[in-house]
Amino acid sequence: MPLHAVDLSTGRQQESSSGAGKIDGAADGWEAMSPLNRRLLLRHGVGAAAVPWFAVPGSASPPSPGSSFPGDVGRASLPSTSWAIQIHNAVLSPTDAIRTVGAADDGRVANVPELQRSAHDALTAHLSSDYAKLATDLPSLIGRVEWASLQGTDSPDIQTLLSDAYGVAAWSLIKADSPVAAWIAAERSIKAAEQADDVLRIAAATRCLSEVHMRASNFEEATRTAFLATVQLDTAKPAQRQTALSLRGAALLSGAAAAARRGSSREAYAALRAAATCAEELGDDRIDLGTVFGPTNVAIHEVAIAVELGDTRQALHHVSAVKLNRMPAALTERRARFLIDVARSHHGQGDDEAAVGALLEAEHIAADEVREHRLTHDLLRDLLSRERRSSGVRELAGRCNLLN
Repeated sequence: MPLHAVDLSTGRQQESSSGAGKIDGAADGWEAMSPLNRRLLLRHGVGAAAVPWFAVPGSASPPSPGSSFPGDVGRASLPSTSWAIQIHNAVLSPTDAIRTVGAADDGRVANVPELQRSAHDALTAHLSSDYAKLATDLPSLIGRVEWASLQGTDSPDIQTLLSDAYGVAAWSLIKADSPVAAWIAAERSIKAAEQADDVLRIAAATRCLSEVHMRASNFEEATRTAFLATVQLDTAKPAQRQTALSLRGAALLSGAAAAARRGSSREAYAALRAAATCAEELGDDRIDLGTVFGPTNVAIHEVAIAVELGDTRQALHHVSAVKLNRMPAALTERRARFLIDVARSHHGQGDDEAAVGALLEAEHIAADEVREHRLTHDLLRDLLSRERRSSGVRELAGRCNLLN
């Protein structure tokens, strides 16, 4: 099954109407910036209000026109994992990303097919949890596409590439527990999709934004944003029906997960049933704009929703219905993530040996996904507190860098 151009899109911000407003330290920071950096800030809609945040490490994140983000995570802290630091830096400072790749050359002309191949490769790395490749390739892609846009190449192709690049960045930063930077990337992805007038990418990016809010524990906003993505798809063209149905189902799954984390079982299962209806009509598991959806992913979420609601017995009941061999082979992230939930379910039922077994199986499928995931770390810390010498918990914890 071919992988289509990047899913997770959540465009760039609009120009700030308060860009000329006075903020302590803003004037000095603004004047100290290069013309290229100022131009980038204005393009991304943060203006002078964001200068202290970009210029001073650890300063508060900027306000976003038309958006909100919970204040308790309102600091652009570095990701919890080292592989994501360069992606984080490229999102916060596109100018540096441009300079790093040597793209700031007035004679350079954007090679759109080459950029599209790079975006496809970044998406493939994301879907397979190849974080080493993402860490190397994604900052370069952001720099190259930003430079193409700054050259005045504002064609739909370039805007689509911006949406795709920042979409993958947002999903990567969600994984790396950097919700503020993920939010910035998602907002840029949405804006670029809007400028390209790409309804499907707008919805895909909006769904990504809902996942950003979920990672920040802003569950009500996550639910609202996920359902907004489903409404956006009402304007899709008839020829786009299959892709729109896939994106709608995925957004419903995000809404179900957010509702479950709020403890609303009725809303979670209503959204899950609606997603199942979409999957039944599609018939097969698909990858559309980087979004994975189909009957298997719905079955995976049957397990995940029950785990989030604290019903691990019910979660284990659903495990046998998940047919991982139906999913495209490239989707190692989905397989490993499902097995992490299986491990959590076994742990909830007091079967630590089965929990470790599920984690080891997941590690075999996608080592980076398991070793870097916060849920794995949380589970292993609990298992370590009551490990048996022969359990293998300590060895796995060592590979996850949890013993120092």
